[in-house]
Amino acid sequence: MKMEEVKNQIALGEFPDELTFDQFDKLGWESKQFGLNDSRQNSEIAEDVLKYTKKTGGQIYTQVDWDALPDYRGYSKGMRFVNRTGIWEVITGVKLRVDNK
Repeated sequence: MKMEEVKNQIALGEFPDELTFDQFDKLGWESKQFGLNDSRQNSEIAEDVLKYTKKTGGQIYTQVDWDALPDYRGYSKGMRFVNRTGIWEVITGVKLRVDNK
């Protein structure tokens, strides 16, 4: 997704469906990362992600593999359990429509 499309989704009050690492960083949103350097099972980490999201009302992004991206990874909006990296980010403090499906 091009940055212009990302900005258009935000202007419509929605979190973008997909973000590259660079786009994610450029947006500068407050986030909490889960799973990096965590030796627990993905299911245990995912439970923590869901609890935190319920508490904060945050938007989940899952780190995913994408063949179309230069670095082959990016973020997909929502909770994805098919997740090789086991890394999730939860965005908080942003007044956009949350959709964690």
